[in-house]
Amino acid sequence: MTPVRTMVAALMVLLLAGCAQTSQQLRLAPDAQMDERTIGDGHTVALRVVDEREHARLGQLENRDGEHADLVGAVQVEEVVRQAVEEGLRASGFAVAGWDADAERRLEVRVLDLEHRVSAGLSRDVSTRIELRSEGHRGESRLSGQARARDSDRVSHRPDADDNQAYLDAALSRTLGRLLNEELLEFLAAD
Repeated sequence: MTPVRTMVAALMVLLLAGCAQTSQQLRLAPDAQMDERTIGDGHTVALRVVDEREHARLGQLENRDGEHADLVGAVQVEEVVRQAVEEGLRASGFAVAGWDADAERRLEVRVLDLEHRVSAGLSRDVSTRIELRSEGHRGESRLSGQARARDSDRVSHRPDADDNQAYLDAALSRTLGRLLNEELLEFLAAD
């Protein structure tokens, strides 16, 4: 093979490889955005987080050929959400324990939707959807809540793993902050 043909073949391989979509592994680290305070007065809350989504992926990236690659988490979503909720409760003065269905104070958080999508094209549409539901129990009393985030953006470049992680962390942090609202915290803290 001549040097020109070899170079053309190598360039073709590089171009095709550049079009191939590969999955991205994201290490989510949301922050429930809670101010330090003592509303919880040291009360212990049994905490459980359940991921009710039909799939484990965090979202999908699309290439120009319409093929998709998954965004996957380095840690399972329920563990990421549990850690953020636990940090938020502790910042509010609560002690947090593992799940006990008979505990006086319990909080169950359900992940109903968490999806991040990046479309292909000259400009890429980036969309993020998150929906969480909470059910707090204090003795025989119960308080339910729900929080959502829907974000969209348009970018001229293909977001890398750090970009996609930042989109998801921001939306998840806002959603958690809305879920762990004053009403829920006061409910869990009341005697």
